[in-house]
Amino acid sequence: MRQLKKDTIKSNLIESQQSAYGPVCVYQNKEYRWLTLAQKTNEDITIQGVMNLIHPEQVIVPVNQCMMLFLLKPVDTLNILNLGLGTAGFERIMYHLQSSTPYINTINTFSTVEINPSIALIAAQHFKLPIKHSNYLQCAEQYITQCSDHFNVITIDIFSGEYHQPFLTSDSFWQNINRCSEKNTQVIINLNPQTGQELQMLLVLLRRHFKCLAIIEFNEYKNIVIILSQQTLMHINIDEIQNSPVFINFAPTLYKSINSIYHIE
Repeated sequence: MRQLKKDTIKSNLIESQQSAYGPVCVYQNKEYRWLTLAQKTNEDITIQGVMNLIHPEQVIVPVNQCMMLFLLKPVDTLNILNLGLGTAGFERIMYHLQSSTPYINTINTFSTVEINPSIALIAAQHFKLPIKHSNYLQCAEQYITQCSDHFNVITIDIFSGEYHQPFLTSDSFWQNINRCSEKNTQVIINLNPQTGQELQMLLVLLRRHFKCLAIIEFNEYKNIVIILSQQTLMHINIDEIQNSPVFINFAPTLYKSINSIYHIE
């Protein structure tokens, strides 16, 4: 990622759009294509997603690999809701696992919610978002408020630059997430809390709505991933990740990138 930040220069720019939410830029070098939002100076470059040009199904960043940890416990039929499209890395790997591997049996429903039309267009044009995929152009908070479907996997990866969205600290948002969940649903969130106090307050809020939490910290990233469920999450540990056939094949070094996994149950 450090090298990609150095390569985020005008000569590597292949697409630039001025969206209602700020500039959206796509860069490419010999190996990768990546997305940035609302950049002002070299110091504040935030890469929103990366795609390997030769193997677009690869999930490159450990934080994003952790969004797949629901695969540690096999589910026969998946009903997936992804809040935040980015560079469609989650969509690419899910469809690849379904069509080309034994690790996913059936994806019954798979929907993504993205507020920024420019992101959705760029994901289709530059990041191989499958044409058949259900993508809703809507605020995630509004979608969840109106949602009448039920999902057993909900992934939340919504950022403005380096900051996650304020509605993630809203009690009503998590009430609605639970309303759209099944009894065995896993909710996986990518977060970047700015202070320890902010994280503590969020954990207190999440504990009101979920019996089990797994909190993942990384060696080289400020982000944390939190997994939520009404069922135990004790199977989410370093040994399970290291020995999982899915992760051996698609994220073989993930277990080395994780600093700690904490459980609250």
